[in-house]
Amino acid sequence: MPTTLPAKAVDAINGGLLAHLVTTNADGSPHVRCVWTHAEADALTIGSMGLDKRYVRNLQRDPRVAVSYQSGRIDDYGLAEYVVVEGNAVVAGPGGRELLNRLAKSYIGPDSDFLSDPAAGDGELIRVTITKVSGIGDWLN
Repeated sequence: MPTTLPAKAVDAINGGLLAHLVTTNADGSPHVRCVWTHAEADALTIGSMGLDKRYVRNLQRDPRVAVSYQSGRIDDYGLAEYVVVEGNAVVAGPGGRELLNRLAKSYIGPDSDFLSDPAAGDGELIRVTITKVSGIGDWLN
């Protein structure tokens, strides 16, 4: 399995695809959360507005995560195209508000002023180093 995202997948993800982030709860059960992400070939970055969020607490205890995306396209066999990224996540420091404000231009619209108020705080950046990529679709070529 590849350990980097092809350029087509990076472009699609950065075009505003909603991500499903899976972390592991303390009891071993999965926790799924929809998040906004920024993709690079070897990493994903997620903005969070609080260290008290369950997915942040989970990844601080167990850094293994999975993130899935659907392209919105159907392949020649009638299957929905998707990609699953597995990796290890760390809270990389402040900057979540700035990232989320930038990503809002893709997710909400170019005129969005989502979290533009500095009183919202800085938030945190979560960095996922990619260890495995799988899925179906021409965006993985």
